[in-house]
Amino acid sequence: MVTIFQRVSLKAAVGLSALVPISNGLLGIIKGPAMLEKAIRCTIPLDSHFRYLSGLPLAMGILLLRSLPNIEHDGSDLRRVTLLIFIGGLGRLWGLITSGYDTNTVIVTLSELFVLPLACIYQNHIQKKVLCSHKKS
Repeated sequence: MVTIFQRVSLKAAVGLSALVPISNGLLGIIKGPAMLEKAIRCTIPLDSHFRYLSGLPLAMGILLLRSLPNIEHDGSDLRRVTLLIFIGGLGRLWGLITSGYDTNTVIVTLSELFVLPLACIYQNHIQKKVLCSHKKS
């Protein structure tokens, strides 16, 4: 049996996690590369590419929010978004290894590699409990 606390904590964790890509995506679309460094000057194609790529985390966050109403029964959107974010985290990790690091980038990288994967494990655990309780009924 899945408790209300377990359902709410899963939804809260995923919902709060969704705010990060949504806010970063919107910020990237609105400010472009200047979201990273105010004095940065770049070409129009680079600016355009940065803003285009900023739409990807925005879409990932929207998918995470979309998964919330039925997340204890279906974690497919959560798993898909987690895969995308995890692969991005691996790319960031490679950058840390090859280009150096700062504290903020290390924190972001660790969260990309661990937070949503742990949420996926928790979602799977809850989904199995829900299925077992339905079979017993």
